[in-house]
Amino acid sequence: MDGETARLIVVALGAIIAGIAGQLIAGAFNSRNTIANIEAARVAAETQREADRDVEHDRWLRDRKVEVYSKFLEEVHELELSIAEAKVGYAGDGPGLSKKARNLSLLNLRVLAPRLVVEAAQEVVQSLRNLIVELISVKDRSAPDEAAFHAATEDFRDKVTLLELRISKDLGIEVMG
Repeated sequence: MDGETARLIVVALGAIIAGIAGQLIAGAFNSRNTIANIEAARVAAETQREADRDVEHDRWLRDRKVEVYSKFLEEVHELELSIAEAKVGYAGDGPGLSKKARNLSLLNLRVLAPRLVVEAAQEVVQSLRNLIVELISVKDRSAPDEAAFHAATEDFRDKVTLLELRISKDLGIEVMG
């Protein structure tokens, strides 16, 4: 083998070795980048799953609050209607209304509602009880007049309005007026 051939073989081997080394180095960088991309995609998917879970939980909680608030307000308004009917003599009596008022439960509100809503609901229940006491006084004719009943009615309506406003705020509902 002459010198020229040897030099060509060495140059060819050098080019082959350089090509293989370049491929190995590029492969190492590509695999590192691929692993980093896979990890980033996994983290993004996990973050999205957590965000979706939080949104779903918030939606469930809001729906549950709407259900509990609606049921409570419906019971309060039914009692108010029963008191009005008893007042004019259509139906109902004081002791029966007192029993209904005692059965008005704040348990679900205490579990789900924020403190301000629970406090407003407690004030509604107390005001409702006061209203029933005044109704009984009027019906038994132990009250000198109906002024205390009317004041208790007004107080009750104010407490219900406050509760409704606090519920609306808790649910993120803009109240007009």
